[in-house]
Amino acid sequence: MRESLRQFSMSRHIGFVRVAGLLIVLVLLNACASTGSDKDDKQFRIADTNMRLGVGYMRQGRYEDALEKLLKALDAKRDYADVHTALAMVYEQLFEYEKAGYHYREAIDLEPENGGHYNNYGVYLCRQGEYKKADKYFIKAIETPRYKTPERAMENAGACAKQIPDLEKAEIYLRKALSIDPKLPLALSEMADLMFQKQNYMSTRAYLQRFGEVSKYTPQSLWLGIQTERKLGDDQAEARYAKLLQSQYPDSLEFKRWLEETP
Repeated sequence: MRESLRQFSMSRHIGFVRVAGLLIVLVLLNACASTGSDKDDKQFRIADTNMRLGVGYMRQGRYEDALEKLLKALDAKRDYADVHTALAMVYEQLFEYEKAGYHYREAIDLEPENGGHYNNYGVYLCRQGEYKKADKYFIKAIETPRYKTPERAMENAGACAKQIPDLEKAEIYLRKALSIDPKLPLALSEMADLMFQKQNYMSTRAYLQRFGEVSKYTPQSLWLGIQTERKLGDDQAEARYAKLLQSQYPDSLEFKRWLEETP
């Protein structure tokens, strides 16, 4: 297995996609298998170089430049699954959803044994509001024998199920993901939000604390912390979250809302 690309999270502005509320859906750009002959192949090297440049531009938000490089990569090697995945991501950013869906499916067709491609397409479908169809692809990812990180598909499936909303299904997925890796930031933040919706504020507090141990707090998670400590009546804990929100995200909508609600 050639590790061609690191994990890549995307959004139109920052490193994550917010679908609603606290939901953050991670998109993973997975490595694809390559043989020794591939690595020695001139067309492969051209494709791989242009793909890496394209992904670099994508991380900078330079989507038109990324598209140019990725199309060059595709011209050089049309059966390179990672190129199709990267193209799908760029087309999403450019709101060309039909093309994005096509390239996600092409990646699956080229590497049906790669669970990451099913996961990616599931995330895409969830963002399009096709929750039931997305769930089928998350299950395919989880059940793919050679997929090394099924917990990623589980947490994505849980985050997606919350949007239906199906809180029971979401909780099952998220707990399974955390049983494999207790430090998954997405699953922890989603569980915190889910517990708050269930009015289980002590559990919300616990999941938020665990989230803060493995990831930097987001404006949404800090706001959730403020709301949780209000429910629990802990003024000092609420003040700590508010101080973090003010120092780290003074321009956020959450901080403005806190100012409006604070006497």
